[in-house]
Amino acid sequence: MQWLIIFFAMTVVVLSLVGDKGLVQLIALKKQQGKLEREIEDLKLERNEWIHKIRSLKNNQTYIETIARGKLGMVRNNETVYQLEFAEE
Repeated sequence: MQWLIIFFAMTVVVLSLVGDKGLVQLIALKKQQGKLEREIEDLKLERNEWIHKIRSLKNNQTYIETIARGKLGMVRNNETVYQLEFAEE
């Protein structure tokens, strides 16, 4: 009878450590939770950057012009574009 109680006690201890709801699983879930919380914070920062860019595009004509000149190569009507080519040696 005593061996049976010891066997059941050991079984309960082992299952509490490695079972579906055991300590090992709990530690893994806490680690995953921390990782996901950091990812959420990064995404919130990225979202705020995008919101700032959208507001600038809606309200700031200078910002729009800077984007158009830099990314699209646009110029004003009264501007002349000089394109220089450098010879490679």
